[in-house]
Amino acid sequence: MKEKYIGKKFNVRYLFFFIVVSFILNIIWENLQAPLYAGFTSFYDHFPMCLAGAITDVFISLAALLFMVLIKRTSPLKFNKSDFIILAALGFIIAVAIEKNALLAGKWSYSGAMPLIPYLNVGFAPILQMVFLLPLTFYLAQKLFWKAPRG
Repeated sequence: MKEKYIGKKFNVRYLFFFIVVSFILNIIWENLQAPLYAGFTSFYDHFPMCLAGAITDVFISLAALLFMVLIKRTSPLKFNKSDFIILAALGFIIAVAIEKNALLAGKWSYSGAMPLIPYLNVGFAPILQMVFLLPLTFYLAQKLFWKAPRG
């Protein structure tokens, strides 16, 4: 059976795996880093914020997917090691911009437990989240796509 495509570059099954993987990785990360933010009281109380953050992270990941497909002019199923390095760098830039903006706008602040990146004065955990999880999402979605039965 032929795979369904949206245009020539997006495979629907890959997109499904990508969204699911992105959400799972980000909801876990958001909840694990929640105690590093000021005002954290419990996982139960902060789960709605973590859920909103994870959904936002999925949209950021989708934007990165679209950006990479447009730049590379190839399917994300053909991404290689150098593309994952580019994704990590893109994740770093996106995360620093988001953190700087949110801190300046007073959307959130860090507790004393959050390690800061020198000179940038942004939290290490949210930066590492995008640097690590963005390429990992692409990688795992690729692996799931190729291993999943087709039907």
